[in-house]
Order: sequence, then structure tokens, then C-alpha cells
Amino acid sequence: MAATDRVAVIGAGPIGLYAAFRLVKAGHRVVIWEKGSIGANVEQWGHVTLFSAMALNLPDDCRKALETGLEGAPPRCVPSEDAFLTGHEFRRDVLLPLASYLEATGRCTIQEHCSVVGLARGHLLKKEGIGAVGDSRRETLPFRALLRRNDDEAWEEAMAVVDCSGTYAPETAQRSGSGGLSAPGEAKAEALGLVSRVIPSPGSFKGKRVAVLGGGFSAITTIRKLADENVETVWLVRKAKSEAPYQRVEGDPLPQRDALAAYGNGLASLGTSGSLECVRGARIQRIDVVRNALKLTLTDSTIVEVDHLVSLTGYRPNADLYRELHVHQCYASDGPMKLAATLLAAAAGGGGGDCLKQAAPGAATLRNPEPRFYILGMKSYGRNSSFLMRVGYEQCSLLVDELAGCATLDPFKAPPGAPDPPCDDAAAGVGVAVA
Repeated sequence: MAATDRVAVIGAGPIGLYAAFRLVKAGHRVVIWEKGSIGANVEQWGHVTLFSAMALNLPDDCRKALETGLEGAPPRCVPSEDAFLTGHEFRRDVLLPLASYLEATGRCTIQEHCSVVGLARGHLLKKEGIGAVGDSRRETLPFRALLRRNDDEAWEEAMAVVDCSGTYAPETAQRSGSGGLSAPGEAKAEALGLVSRVIPSPGSFKGKRVAVLGGGFSAITTIRKLADENVETVWLVRKAKSEAPYQRVEGDPLPQRDALAAYGNGLASLGTSGSLECVRGARIQRIDVVRNALKLTLTDSTIVEVDHLVSLTGYRPNADLYRELHVHQCYASDGPMKLAATLLAAAAGGGGGDCLKQAAPGAATLRNPEPRFYILGMKSYGRNSSFLMRVGYEQCSLLVDELAGCATLDPFKAPPGAPDPPCDDAAAGVGVAVA
């Protein structure tokens, strides 16, 4: 196991890399565990243009470091603040140079193709070391991570862990059926490759008839690209005809976002336009595979026949990584409770509809019951879609302040094969049977 004076960051996306940047600048040693390659999730939507300019997508201190070429890294030409980049350009011109910069400092190691199977706190079971009842053992033990690289698994330790793994992935996408469950037949259709859950690449559906389910910006981005390719498309929108799918922001400082919202509302009001048909109040009751195509039965008995379903109904965080840690999750959003409560309060006060008006999170909103475990970036918002990279960067600044006084921990020294200590209940003589 490695020494435990370092901070582990999960995910080498925009927030994970910037968290590592701020931590390195503050004097910490950092390791980044990335299950794929650097910026792999961004590359999934590489053909899509960000609707926020670079001024919101790259903090000033990071821009200066890249352009100056400090810490032995070569100077880089960074896109201007008013540039609107595609995901591919953002990865190539920002994320990869930032990763190179971090490694050049000698204080950050990036481990690609390294999956975090799970996290634990030293030798403690989840029901042990509960701070709320005065047991402070979790404060003094390092994290242990079970890591998988190809067919090999190993333990590594860290003084603190920052989960920046995000939510944008097919496996964390919400399901297509009514009430958020899978529709009957959906799993079979997906296994056959007839259902996808991310924005499709250009040319994916030439000559096919496609259904797009969803009323968010991923959905309308997909609709517009399919329209440009003259793909016959059925847009399934849950909102009724009396509601506009998109809430527009007066004087929107993100003009590309407003253009998408206006485009979506216009298409929805027309119902049928060229190769597009819009079905309002649509909820999928059942999905049947018929001759390698799909028959979608809606809850009002409407039948929609297509070759493929692009289901873009949102994403949720994967909590498997921290199942053995003390994390208080919101029952509504699945995000960390303290931040979720702040976002709910902002929404109730009228600031929740616009991601630019989200309340700046205080340091307290980053804390979990598990000492020195933090969830940052899109994953910290849970199922709430109103996240901007700018908010994640602000979280990273708060994180550095949070960890400023943290000292090196002693590595866990239990000998190989040693049994776990008895659980608290058994030790107290409560009479709990232990297998």
C-alpha cells in the first residue's frame, strides 16, 4: 500500500483534474484514479458544442499555469475566453494539457484504466466508528480503496478521497418507463442494442426511424442534430401540450442555451415539422422487440414504431463506490444531503431554474459524516441537472481550505489475514450472533 499523506481523486474529468490542480498547488500529493482514459466521458459527447464559453469552463489560475508552463511543463496555447468548444476540442486543448501539467509537477500521479471497486475506512465495518455517538476511529484511519486494473486487483490507501466521477454514463442513466422504472421489455431491447442513453454520434441513424425520449438539453441537442441529418424522428415529451418543454431565462447570459430552448419549444408547439413528430404527455408503458425494431406502447395506448430509442431522461449518481462509508444522501436527488438541502432551498426561492443563479455552496455543504470524504462536480448534484462546471471549480477551491490542516495518517497495520475486530454490539455483550 502507498503512504497515506496523499489525497485520492476519483475521475480525470474537468472537475477531477482541477481538484488535483488546486490540491497540488496547496502542497498535497495527489493520485487520480480514472476508470478509462483522461477526459473519456467528455469524449463521449465530443461532437457537441458547449453552450458556455471558455470563461466559465477554465478558471483563471489554471489558464495562467497552462499558458506560462510552470512546474517544468511546456507553455500551452489555451483557447480564448470567448471561445465555444466542442467536447473533443475541450478534451484536446484543455484537459490533456492540464493532465500533462499535473504529472510534470512530480506531485500528481494519474492512473488510467483503474476502476475503484469500493472504498472502506481502514478495518472498520460500516456500523463501526460512528462519530455521532462519540466514536472517533474514522478520524484516525486512512481510506482503503480496492482498485481493479484489467484482471488485477490491489489495495491502496489515502488520507482523503474526493469523488469526481460524475454521472454521465449509460449505466447511470435513468430508465425509460413511467415512474422512473424500466419499462417492461426495456432491458431486452437494450441488450439487443436498440436502446441507447447518451447523445448519439453524427451519422449513427442514417436511414432509420428514431424515437428520442426526454425534455432536457441533451434531448433537444439530439433532436436538432438528427433534424440536420434528415433522420425521421419521434420526440417523446412527458410534459403536456399546455406546458412549454423548456423554461427560458429572460436576458439569458448563455445565448446558445436560450437558442436550444427556443428551438425545442418551437418544435413542440408545431407537433409535426418535416421529418419530426412530437408526442406530448408521452410515458412509455411497454417496449416490445418486433423483427429487430421497437414497438413502444405509451400509457394512453398510443403505439410508436421505431428502429431505435434514444432515452435521455437524466442521470443518477452511482453510490456503489461509497456503500461502506458514512454518506448521508438526499432521498429525492441521491446527492449529498447538505448540498441537496441548499439546492432545494434555492429552487424554492426562485433560483433553482437557472444554473447560473445557483447559490454558491459553502464549505459545510461539501462535508459528509465520513471524515475527509467529498463528492464534487456533477455527482454532487445527484439527479439535479442544473450543474455548471463553474460550480464544480468553486467546490474545488473550498476543498483546499477544508484539507488545509490535515496531517499524514499512519497506514493501516493489521497483518495479512488478521480477522476484523468484533463488532461494537457483540463487544458490548448485546448478544448479536456473528457468523
